[in-house]
Amino acid sequence: MRTVRAALALAGLLVVGPGSAAEVDLTDLVSAYLKTGGERAPGVVAARALVEPLRPTAAASAQADVSLVLLPYSPRLEAQLDAVKAGLRDSVDSYVRAVTLIETTRVDYERALVDAGGAALVRTGITDARGQVRLSDLPAGEWLLLAWRDSGHVSKRHKLREADARRYPNVPPSVTYSIVTYWRSRVVVRPAATVEVAMTDRNAWMTAPRHETGPPARSTPSKAGAPAAPTAPVTPVDPNIRPW
Repeated sequence: MRTVRAALALAGLLVVGPGSAAEVDLTDLVSAYLKTGGERAPGVVAARALVEPLRPTAAASAQADVSLVLLPYSPRLEAQLDAVKAGLRDSVDSYVRAVTLIETTRVDYERALVDAGGAALVRTGITDARGQVRLSDLPAGEWLLLAWRDSGHVSKRHKLREADARRYPNVPPSVTYSIVTYWRSRVVVRPAATVEVAMTDRNAWMTAPRHETGPPARSTPSKAGAPAAPTAPVTPVDPNIRPW
């Protein structure tokens, strides 16, 4: 039975209970959440982001500027996010593209909810100086919380040998990247109740680099008199992650 339920969830067809996001039609899903919100007292999700101390005796400190989005739970969205994480170590390309794929998947679902009349169900926030954020007036039901923190930009310079520089004229002299940490929680919002979510370094869901390549190192052509090789094209979004 567990195998069957897992297969249905991956297919996006599992109805997970009253007030949850059954993946049949987003219009029906949005209508169900909005109806629940109108009939029952609203709920609250209170999230807090903390940085673990370096010493066991020290207290955790607040983590400001953690962005988050709260969306009606979707087995299909969950499966798509899991697929990105599962392929994280398959190749260098998969590792570098993971952040882009996560963002594309999330934004596609948000747009689909808006198109289905559920703009009010796309709830966003950012933690304050105390590391806290509070999302209120939520319809009862299952929700998926996705949060992320960008560590800031780091640049590394590469020094190529003269022969390599001539052979690869468009290798950038430096690479800029940042490490993005994600948290993901499936929460059940109940009428007139508050759900608390803690985000720490220990319970992060995924970590991956946001990669930015600098300008070409040289404009020197690979052969005398020949035009410089074109820069590499941007890697396309994974075709297996389809729009809603």
